Amino acid sequence: MEKVGIVVNQKKKGAPELCAKLKEWLAKRDIPVQDSLAVSLDELIESSTLLVCLGGDGTILSVVSRMKAKVVPILGVNFGKLGFLTEAKAEEVFEELNAYLLQKPVVENRLMLSCTAKSKKADQDRRFIALNDIVISREGLARILQLDVTISGEKFTSFRGDGVVIASPTGSTAYSLSAGGAVVHPKLEAILITPICPHALNLRALVIGADEKITIRIRTENPNEKALLTADGQEKIEIDDSYSVEVTRFHMPLSLVKSTKRSYLQTLRENFKFPDFE
Repeated sequence: MEKVGIVVNQKKKGAPELCAKLKEWLAKRDIPVQDSLAVSLDELIESSTLLVCLGGDGTILSVVSRMKAKVVPILGVNFGKLGFLTEAKAEEVFEELNAYLLQKPVVENRLMLSCTAKSKKADQDRRFIALNDIVISREGLARILQLDVTISGEKFTSFRGDGVVIASPTGSTAYSLSAGGAVVHPKLEAILITPICPHALNLRALVIGADEKITIRIRTENPNEKALLTADGQEKIEIDDSYSVEVTRFHMPLSLVKSTKRSYLQTLRENFKFPDFE
């Protein structure tokens, strides 16, 4: 039997009210349901077979960051503009949920990233997972960074710039795109390496196979200078030149329940205002 967990972004107007309606709708169908207003997010993930996220793409990313031990399918419901992850509108949620419960879901597996930050000074490694991207940036630094990038043990490049984005296909429409990376269809098994404002005119974003391992080290002129490592903008740590950052694919994909109303390409067209056929 399905056990539904509802994640509510209380900052979104109408989300708590829709949560109450969803709980009543599910209870009438004898489907166990809990929400993040009553239990912790970790407990909700552990006890659910489906998560309904009421909010936006950021709400889903905040949930994904907690899925290190168990990955639960997500139906994202957007309050406002259409998102790349939250394709369903609030007024569509009952129809989309009904389709899922009738065993007619369109579920798409999305590659996720695993990141390990190891320091020669620290006793413990820091581990993160990300659906969109792992970013190393010079936030807080006056000087630009020197970054050494290795792919599966082979030297790729060493460059000076503001940082680097390691993105999944899902994250190709986020920070990576703003930094000059390509849009990669989420069904592809790939990882993007996108330099941020590199001081090298011939250095461009690179798309590699999903089974490669990317290793990044920073070099600073002052040992007290630190860069910022972030995972999906949700978790962050400061790193210095004692750190080695490794990024690979996560061993489990994320299952997104797709909208029955629109495809990824339609969402892309709507969000980017692509010219339509005349």
